[in-house]
Amino acid sequence: MNHSEIKQRIHQNMSRAALEITELRVQPDPFLGWRIAVISPGFDHKFQEERKNIVLEGLEELTIQWLDLLTPEEQQWAGPLPIDSTLENVPFWPEALARSRSGSSNPEAILFPSDLDEDLDRPIVATFYSLRGGVGRSTALAYTARILASRGRTVLCVDMDLEAPGLAALFGKEDEVKDQQGLVFVLLSLEQGEEPDIRNHILRVSETDEIYCIPAGLPNANYARLLSFMEPGAWYREDRNPLRELIQILSSDRLPFKPDVILLDARTGMTPLNGPLLFDLADLAIIVFFPHPQAQRGTGELVRALLAAETRRTETEQRLTPEPRFIVSPIPASKAPEVVERYQHRAIEWIGEWLSILRDKQSRSEPIKESDITHFIPYREEIATSDKILSNQETWRDFEPVAEWLERFIPTASEEELPDSLPDSKGQILQELEFSAGTAEYQDNFLETFVETQLVNRALKPNIVLIRGRKGTGKTAIFRRLLEDSKQDSIVVLSPSPLKGDRPWVINSEGFKAIDEALETTGKSWRDFWLLQTCLACHLSWRGEKPQPDDAVSQVLGTDPTNELELVRWFQNLLPQSQIGLLARDWLTRFDGAAQSTILLLFDGLDTGFGNTQADRERRTKAIEGLLSLITDLGDNMKNLKFKVLLREDIWRSLRFDNKSHFFGRSVVLEWRERSDFFKVIIKQALKSDRFKGLVVDSIQQGSLLSNLSSSSDAFSDYLSESQVFEIWNLLVGERMKGGKSAFTRNWVWKRIADGSNNHSPRALLQLFAEAKDWEINEQERNPYQKTIIRPRALSSSLEKVSEKALDALINEEFSELQELIDCLKGIGRSPFYATDVSELYDELSFAREVGLLSIYEGTKDDVKRYKVPDLYLSGIGMTRKGQA
Repeated sequence: MNHSEIKQRIHQNMSRAALEITELRVQPDPFLGWRIAVISPGFDHKFQEERKNIVLEGLEELTIQWLDLLTPEEQQWAGPLPIDSTLENVPFWPEALARSRSGSSNPEAILFPSDLDEDLDRPIVATFYSLRGGVGRSTALAYTARILASRGRTVLCVDMDLEAPGLAALFGKEDEVKDQQGLVFVLLSLEQGEEPDIRNHILRVSETDEIYCIPAGLPNANYARLLSFMEPGAWYREDRNPLRELIQILSSDRLPFKPDVILLDARTGMTPLNGPLLFDLADLAIIVFFPHPQAQRGTGELVRALLAAETRRTETEQRLTPEPRFIVSPIPASKAPEVVERYQHRAIEWIGEWLSILRDKQSRSEPIKESDITHFIPYREEIATSDKILSNQETWRDFEPVAEWLERFIPTASEEELPDSLPDSKGQILQELEFSAGTAEYQDNFLETFVETQLVNRALKPNIVLIRGRKGTGKTAIFRRLLEDSKQDSIVVLSPSPLKGDRPWVINSEGFKAIDEALETTGKSWRDFWLLQTCLACHLSWRGEKPQPDDAVSQVLGTDPTNELELVRWFQNLLPQSQIGLLARDWLTRFDGAAQSTILLLFDGLDTGFGNTQADRERRTKAIEGLLSLITDLGDNMKNLKFKVLLREDIWRSLRFDNKSHFFGRSVVLEWRERSDFFKVIIKQALKSDRFKGLVVDSIQQGSLLSNLSSSSDAFSDYLSESQVFEIWNLLVGERMKGGKSAFTRNWVWKRIADGSNNHSPRALLQLFAEAKDWEINEQERNPYQKTIIRPRALSSSLEKVSEKALDALINEEFSELQELIDCLKGIGRSPFYATDVSELYDELSFAREVGLLSIYEGTKDDVKRYKVPDLYLSGIGMTRKGQA
């Protein structure tokens, strides 16, 4: 019979006997049989055997290990009763490990604390645990506590290593532990129904920082005697649970302080006490291990047991699972490739395997990135040989990421000071927000949202001839900025097709093919073509009286060409002319002399304008080499006409022409290296919403910022300080991601939309926020969130779509030659992958690294062992991470 059938039969028996049930508890014994307790006033004046006959009628075959049949009066002195439970979630090692193997825990239901939009009630509980000793578990806890306290957090450390107490010694407070003081005495008092004054068992570790410690106790004979009385196994099978009561006390106002975090130092190995510390009390389970094969299987079993567990918070919130984090310690402090491979890569891959149940069966959010929840601590002799933690903050640095894991679960001061108007205005702001996620060619209100940085301003200067950049870094945005700037005269010689407008001289791929054939036929060069093309662009764009060419050219020019066909025919007629290069150069010199001020000659669209076939790309290379060669020869002789060419970085690197060094100091490489500049792309577009701008004004009390925001200028955000950018960013999308190693949303975004060369594209950033805004609008209807305009989870939920768009743009707009490699990667399915898996695509691999589709995971440039795919393209390809760092 099962739990519910037994209870039903007892109810029937008591009903037939006309006896009222005050309380009924049925619980399976952890080894064999059942524990049963029935409380009824009808038992009064009945002998035990009579009571037993009534209750157990029809249940004679049951094995009864515990039977209490009591009146309410008898129950008062009888002691704790078994809890009414099937004990399916008892947090002890045998049950936890069995659950992880039985499949009774549905992985689809796993929900970590970091998956919640709302913060957990403080304090956050973190259990530090290691299956084997000697890996620095207690040391990691102590330094983490010190770092958190130094950052203004209130930290309470609890020594749960009762068999080998020593946490107080690490803090230099061992001599202050008194007899009858410490955790053992607190737990036993709670078990006996007493209410100990917890304040008498707490040591203050620092006089300046809010860091406290509850020691295990003074390890003397009395301590050992009391320790033998403890039976943690009974606490989860009876009414009183000293462990849970302890956490409740530490979370209540019975302390003179309110902890932000509680750090539990658990005993090494599989002990009765540390099971609950991991599988019940912990919000975070910080697992410390050294990547030796002896630790692999046992730690893996532990992780699977964690994923099948439910924390104590499940009673009041959604079903929550203890969230794992990993410290790999102590690893040799070496950057030698073989050391990294042996320790770091091995550990990351183990963790990926341990968490594979999440990766393979969960699709509710961004997959866990193993490197985000793993930290490597190198061996430091000064720490290993010290009797206590060191006060020198330089020694704390190795443990700062561990402290950040915990900090992301605690609201910052700015998050706790929310603008009063946000809940009322959020819906309207979401409707007003517009993120122009297309290419610069298609963006509306372009000049109003164009972001000027120090590098961009340099690129705009007339003396900069060449502007280089990877795909999506903003080259065409600069082209539009120059084109639409009323203060700067410019003439378009070549442009992307969407910006062609009424310029019939802008040629497409078919036109370039015809020009190439004419050049071959006439024996002329691409230099000759670009001279003529530039002259024609000036001729058809010139304001005022136009300088005229030599008669030999005028006779062929005739009427102005009005379409591309007429233009190609004009070239076909003009190129055979004798000395056409000299004639074109003379004509361009006349334009230069006639110009009253600086005029920029703009060249953009040199990448896609030629087409995407192999023949098109070869034609493009010849044409661009001819253009740049012409500029090196001609550019310095022009006084008022200034060439400005926008070119994709990978194309530039593949070019071979004389005097390439001519462009040193006269070119700019567009890169987004400053995060605050990069995020201004989003801030400036968001502030086009009047309601959001008003919210910012109400929320950020900085005079200079308020003055700028109140002005009508659309350029004010170009001059925001870094701190102001981040404050507005936090109001828009929140400060913390919680689930990743990066504590801040801005770090998460910076990492996730970087390509394999760590380059960042404003287009990908805008796409991410456009998707996140739409996601937030839908989510807000069913699950309101009032802390920020867009909740952080919207970013991670939108990344997959951005990845798909980024890959589509990479392949279909630019690099179709990578399609075979993409197909191969889809078949591999996991990143990182071995170079031998794709060895037949050597040329494509080199190019893929060049454009940021891949990066080296293991090995050197000349001897690659493994590659990895960046997050920007991972989901788009359909790959998953396999221990990817």
